[in-house]
Amino acid sequence: MLARLWLGALVLLAAVRVTGLERGALLALLVGALPVTLLPAYALLVGFALRRRWRATLIAAAVVAVHVVVVVPTQRMVAAGEGQPLRVVTANLYVLNEQPEAAGRVLRALRPDVLVVPELDANGLAGLTAAGLIDDLPFVMTPFDGRSETVGLLSRFPLRDQEVRRTGGRALPRATVSVGGRAVRLVAHHPFPPVTGLERLWRESLADLRREVDETDLPVVVAGDLNADRDHAVFRRLFDVGLRDAHDERGRGLVRTWPAAFPLLHLDHVLVRDGAGAAIGVSDVREQRLPGSDHLAVVADLRVQPSW
Repeated sequence: MLARLWLGALVLLAAVRVTGLERGALLALLVGALPVTLLPAYALLVGFALRRRWRATLIAAAVVAVHVVVVVPTQRMVAAGEGQPLRVVTANLYVLNEQPEAAGRVLRALRPDVLVVPELDANGLAGLTAAGLIDDLPFVMTPFDGRSETVGLLSRFPLRDQEVRRTGGRALPRATVSVGGRAVRLVAHHPFPPVTGLERLWRESLADLRREVDETDLPVVVAGDLNADRDHAVFRRLFDVGLRDAHDERGRGLVRTWPAAFPLLHLDHVLVRDGAGAAIGVSDVREQRLPGSDHLAVVADLRVQPSW
């Protein structure tokens, strides 16, 4: 009986993933961790088959098939090509971080060209400054906008066409940089999580991000803690406007970035899209632990090249 109940729960999760009807904080969490939460279906499949429970076996096989379909697209490898290098790092600093200066030293050692810092407060900014990070990334946008924390956008290159986009209850920085003489639009993003009372804002923020990218002709880099991964329907719609996940491009789409101690969800992303005059490839992507943070940072090495 317990095995059948467990199978029923897995069928529900698989159905939610297929239909995209995740609603509520619990389903958002379980669907976000789908590569892990559907793993018991394999054991159930074997168990039911050995006991000759053929109907249950077929149902378990269907759940396994959904799991395979979910996992396979994340394992492809895409050639990065040549071009001007651009290292983009997104690092959720965590507003309760007691070691922002130590985190800043780790980030500085990564030598980013562009750094996006969700959950940046005054204490965090002071720590990053004390670590010397601002010396390396002197062009800074920190739109606190009356709030105690914000999303910081720091760059080695001058930030042109600066904009603070207010969406989903947050003020989020955007700017354009020149990489090898080609304009690239930088979009720092951090929706609220889909917890009770904030789910509408989460959906609104990601839907607005999709519209924004669709309306932009330039090549785009989106970086930040998106509080979502590819198993959330609202996140997958970002792919409809040409965005590609850096982890997927390197065959590492099963990476998890939160919580740092035992990662279950892939919340932190660098997304890229080709645009007018330039294509963006991904030559490498990796994760980095940060002192005091509950997220893993993402380090993406990109290549900006002309497109004809």
